[in-house]
Amino acid sequence: MASILIPLANGCEELEAVTLIDLFRRAGFNVVTAGLEPGPVRCSRGTTILPDQTLDEARDGRYDLMVLPGGLPGADHLNADPRIHALLKKLAAEGRYVGAICAAPKVLANAGLLKGKQATAYPGVLEAMDLGSDTKLTAAAVQRDGNVITSKGPGTAMDFALDLIELLAGPDKRRQVEEPLQRP
Repeated sequence: MASILIPLANGCEELEAVTLIDLFRRAGFNVVTAGLEPGPVRCSRGTTILPDQTLDEARDGRYDLMVLPGGLPGADHLNADPRIHALLKKLAAEGRYVGAICAAPKVLANAGLLKGKQATAYPGVLEAMDLGSDTKLTAAAVQRDGNVITSKGPGTAMDFALDLIELLAGPDKRRQVEEPLQRP
């Protein structure tokens, strides 16, 4: 069973966070949500989520994937936290997967994990960073390049989660999760 860390910051995009958490749990994965600080996280649209643990409690766990929900200012809070950058770099160095959606791919970029990669994000987010030719920006809903997976935004959250499920557990698990959702 895959183990996944989803850090949650105040101002995160709840549609992305909840979609990821929900679909990963439907797949039977061990999902750990971790707040940057103790207590509830207030999302960008006012929804409150109670993380399973704090990031300090969760950061010594062994994870197959660390995935960052976007939203603002949530992605900015993740980006400003050196623990997030350290965890991303550690997992990537171990050959584990790192992912981000919406505005959160900028965290991967600032951690140096988009160098030499293809990536997508909410329009304008990565373009504003002047990443140069080291990072090839795509318009894909979900973009995978090696162990780095990125996605565009709230509307692509379900595709992103399902692609990650397939990556971690195969196409049969993806079908098992996707069919009851009654997607067109």
